[in-house]
Amino acid sequence: MMLREVKAKNPRTARILKAREPQLIEPPKRMLLMHGSKCPVALHTVLKTFHSLTKPNSILFHKKNENIHPFENTESMEFLANKNECGIVAFGSSSKKRPNCLTLARIFDSKILDMCELMLLPGVDETAIPAMNNLTMHIGLGLRPLLLFAGSPWEDPTSNAHVMLKSMFVDMFKGEESDKIDVEGLQYILMVSAEEPTEGLSSVIHLRWYKIKTKRSGHKLPRVELDEIGPKFDFKVGRVQEAPRDALKEAMKQAKRPNEDMKTKKNIGMDSIGDKIGRVHLGKQDLGGLQTRKMKGLKRRAGVESDDDNDDEDHDLDMMEVDEISEDEGRKRPRKH
Repeated sequence: MMLREVKAKNPRTARILKAREPQLIEPPKRMLLMHGSKCPVALHTVLKTFHSLTKPNSILFHKKNENIHPFENTESMEFLANKNECGIVAFGSSSKKRPNCLTLARIFDSKILDMCELMLLPGVDETAIPAMNNLTMHIGLGLRPLLLFAGSPWEDPTSNAHVMLKSMFVDMFKGEESDKIDVEGLQYILMVSAEEPTEGLSSVIHLRWYKIKTKRSGHKLPRVELDEIGPKFDFKVGRVQEAPRDALKEAMKQAKRPNEDMKTKKNIGMDSIGDKIGRVHLGKQDLGGLQTRKMKGLKRRAGVESDDDNDDEDHDLDMMEVDEISEDEGRKRPRKH
């Protein structure tokens, strides 16, 4: 697959193309949600839920689109996505062969990169649909959820469908990148669980939302409780269109950050405090001529050639001092009567 190159015809088009080029720090991806010719209430609830949790980075179209068939012709979907500057598309449609079908697609270089179908299972209670239609999850605008992927299929690198879906869900709900997060902003969890696939049947994926509540525990850390909120969605994986190898490699490229060195420097690291430390390697040093501290007891006396003579002389002086002390003590002893 060759990536097309668009040349600007005027300065205005050049500015638009430059704004659409890959950025060093990418902004959050915008999502376009659309209806097909038939969109049941349960499927409309899915689109409305996704729209409410991704505001203001999502657009919901209420008009029906009869000429859009993602796996047959992608021109209309690509045109609407590029016109609204959206990198992710969620298209809901229903037919006799594929009822309650939600198609997720990603856009790269103004073309469809990859697609996956999720078939909504009929486990939704019909009496609860009006309540779910008026969705009030009490989630602040722009808040990002904690994403929890439960199940071994997410960790299986051979399962291309699960690897693709995990990447899509992260792109949909991760929001704006930041190096610091306020704890007060962590208000809800999105849990995406996958069942073990059986022979002849596709895997079932469950979507659940939970509200995070912190209560007093008598310790330093609070006690965390989860309350289930919002509707429950169960999907079955349908058709999958993987991304071409060349396009995926191009889309996954990342540039170096300004604060990152182009080459890693050897023998330089960080200590536990965060200070920069380095290690210097020196050759063998000759310590014979090293200047040490001058002490009076280490100086040689005049006329003494060796340390041995000096030691003998000191020994004789010590013996003379002992003899003199012993004679003085003998004179001072009292006489016996």
